[in-house]
Amino acid sequence: MSAPMLHDPAVPHVLSGDQIAAYSRDGCLFPIDVFAPEEAMDWAARIEALPVAELAALPAPWTQKTYILVDWLDALMRDPRLTAVVADLLGEDLLVLSADLFHKPARSPRRISWHQDLNYWGLEPDDVATAWVALTVAVPENGCMQYAPGRHLAPVAHAERRTDDNMLTKGQEIAVAIAPGEAVDVVLMPGQVALHHGFTPHASGPNRTDAPRIGFAVRYAPTGIRQTKGPAMTARLARGADRHGHFQLEPDPPAALSPEAMALHRAVLDPHAEFGYSTI
Repeated sequence: MSAPMLHDPAVPHVLSGDQIAAYSRDGCLFPIDVFAPEEAMDWAARIEALPVAELAALPAPWTQKTYILVDWLDALMRDPRLTAVVADLLGEDLLVLSADLFHKPARSPRRISWHQDLNYWGLEPDDVATAWVALTVAVPENGCMQYAPGRHLAPVAHAERRTDDNMLTKGQEIAVAIAPGEAVDVVLMPGQVALHHGFTPHASGPNRTDAPRIGFAVRYAPTGIRQTKGPAMTARLARGADRHGHFQLEPDPPAALSPEAMALHRAVLDPHAEFGYSTI
């Protein structure tokens, strides 16, 4: 049986040569118009309506691989309008290695320290791109991301400093300073997307506004990528076909928040528990 093809031939590729060159040079690219603002705001409202207290009590962090628990997030990350953008950088055949929900409630002190996504993942080659989908406005006042452009060419050492206000599970933080003049604010409107390479340092501050800030970060990789260390990761086929078979592919997600969805979510995250879920 041939592998399923998950792209829509009617959706053209969208990045220009200049944009692709900028991503290669800077390790990041934004803003990119992908979804209608009304769609993004509707998704944000649906996230706000989730039973957060119940989900927070799950054994594994519900904000990681959230698309397994909430099937319409699975449809969002495999939407051809989004995968066409990523395919311009990584090729037609794409996996999602993880996709995480970042929700900062109004007046939340929670932040994310400067880090590189690939530091703990054990992947070769390093062709991983995160598409950060803004479901609400993202501005400095509500803790938008910051990038350090051009600092993606090599990994740097990380330290682990767990604090109550850090949203990263191990408080991982790069051990070299990012000068204020190096950082750029990733300002996005609902429906816009920012792309960054897996070694691009990024961080975000607290939300000082009276409205939530919500984003969905999807980690894409070409199907030829391999895992070289750490507990086994599973992956979701997002576009094209998997002709390599390096990862166990996740099935279509069960109905949102069903017992089956909860069980599948725990099964794919449990191998990473002893590593503080930093390896996924």
